[in-house]
Amino acid sequence: MDIKVEADQDQARIEVVGSIDERGAENLKRSFLDLDIGSMNNVVLDFDGVTFIGSAGIGKLLLLYKNLAEHGGQLRIENLSKDIYTMFKVVKLDQVFQLSQAS
Repeated sequence: MDIKVEADQDQARIEVVGSIDERGAENLKRSFLDLDIGSMNNVVLDFDGVTFIGSAGIGKLLLLYKNLAEHGGQLRIENLSKDIYTMFKVVKLDQVFQLSQAS
């Protein structure tokens, strides 16, 4: 799995490519810990290259969301594949995250 982080003062964009299995979830968590969450207003996760996300990955997303929300920040997940978007909606993660499907 590859992760590219672009952070600029109060915003960050994280591009993720590959499978977010247990190992990928730990890599994702490490990239989140490198961010200055307290100063972030907006974090965008670009999932254009994500082929799979397991429960460990979802847990890391929820942890990031919680940490951002404590400081008034927002999390948006963009370019979800149809299957991942549908799964997020089924488990009601669309009520937690701002989601958009890949076009």
